[in-house]
Amino acid sequence: MKNFKEVFKNDWKNLCKYRIFHMIIIVSIIFALAMGFFPEINPLLFIYLSLFIIPVISHSITLFIEQEEDTLFPISQEKRRIYQVLPAKLLSAISLQLIPLLFYILIFIFVLHVNFSIILFILTYILSLSLHMVIAYSITIIAKSHISMSLSYIGYIIIFSLIPFIYLMNLMPEGLDYLFIFSPAYLAHVLFDNITFGYLFSDKLLIVLASLLQVAILTVLVLFIIVPYYRKDLNKNLRG
Repeated sequence: MKNFKEVFKNDWKNLCKYRIFHMIIIVSIIFALAMGFFPEINPLLFIYLSLFIIPVISHSITLFIEQEEDTLFPISQEKRRIYQVLPAKLLSAISLQLIPLLFYILIFIFVLHVNFSIILFILTYILSLSLHMVIAYSITIIAKSHISMSLSYIGYIIIFSLIPFIYLMNLMPEGLDYLFIFSPAYLAHVLFDNITFGYLFSDKLLIVLASLLQVAILTVLVLFIIVPYYRKDLNKNLRG
């Protein structure tokens, strides 16, 4: 537990050092104010920006800098354990991105006076956030250089993350509900759209798939990309 806390604290120290924390606070305030002062704009626009784009960019950059500066692990080599390091790093990243959620919930309750389930909204937000944190780390792990990392997350945003925004602008033809289930952002959009509408209007199968596929993608990325990466790095340091 002590090692878990050390890794968690070190990650937050780096988030402040690299000004990622400051950026998230500023963006959260701007988005929350925009939601409150411009209610004619669909609030999901700001939610999607906070979930699908900002985390992928910010935490890809953070992990890349930690790799370059060798600040990935704050604890001594002999004390490093994958079951302590990995949860701590993921939790620190997720906890940072929960800050925008707090601002949005306050706006929803006290300004917009929404009538949908806040609990379901929060659970969906956390699920999608966790998945996109894992995607951000996976992109950085797979990338071989800063340039390839930048191209990778730009490609991810264009291919996978723009779909929900097209739906928000009502530019998507009808009858394509199952066509984009390969996109984690679209899967989250399905859930958010139904929750904020106040009742379930999509096919029940689509809603079930949107939930299960997000969990499945998250699990696959953790087991086959993130865990092997951290285990390899830990073992390399121990041998070194």
